[in-house]
Amino acid sequence: MRPELSLLTPIFEEEQGLARALPLLLDAAESMTERFELLIVDDGSRDAGPKRVESLARRDARVRLVRHGRNLGPGAALPTGMFWARGDWVLFVPADLACEPEDLIRMWRARADADLVVGLRSDRRDYGWGRKALSYAYIGIVRLLSGSKVRQFNYLQMVRRSLFERLPLHARGVFVTAEIILGAERLGARIEEVPLRYVPRLDGVARGASPRAMARCAWELARHFLVG
Repeated sequence: MRPELSLLTPIFEEEQGLARALPLLLDAAESMTERFELLIVDDGSRDAGPKRVESLARRDARVRLVRHGRNLGPGAALPTGMFWARGDWVLFVPADLACEPEDLIRMWRARADADLVVGLRSDRRDYGWGRKALSYAYIGIVRLLSGSKVRQFNYLQMVRRSLFERLPLHARGVFVTAEIILGAERLGARIEEVPLRYVPRLDGVARGASPRAMARCAWELARHFLVG
């Protein structure tokens, strides 16, 4: 039977955190629907994280692993995951979770009147002043150029598959989540925003704000608004 929900989680060098994250994700999914899958997309990890996922998948058919042959960078796992996901809804969840697991259930409940559910980060307590400034500037630039009313663009999202299949996406970096929101707005899709309780990363290394990732995001943002 086709899953109702795909939890899509990208990983890269997340071996340590997966021991904590995988059970939490499964418990949250079970509280949402009996028909779900946990789809892990590995972006070329060199640690034992993928082996941990493979071990779980052998015991639990609801868990699946897709792997990139090499590291493609933050954001690249989302298009790959959307290709392989089988659920009617796809919920993007980072490997460090970044929210209280039970808040995922609140996103799931918000789908009744939505085609896209956007999570809103409660705070940025682990951000330095420089990263906070970049984050607020990015949000401001995207809203100014697009006229979007959405308040955040790079956090958790849950998208209806039928909507995603209509979106002409080009980004493969972290701008892809903004591109999903902007495309949904252009199509007149129903968007719900759900405040989530942000939880700072406990394990591994965040790479979404690396110089390489930010440079690619800037390039994809410029391409989106200049080329369309």
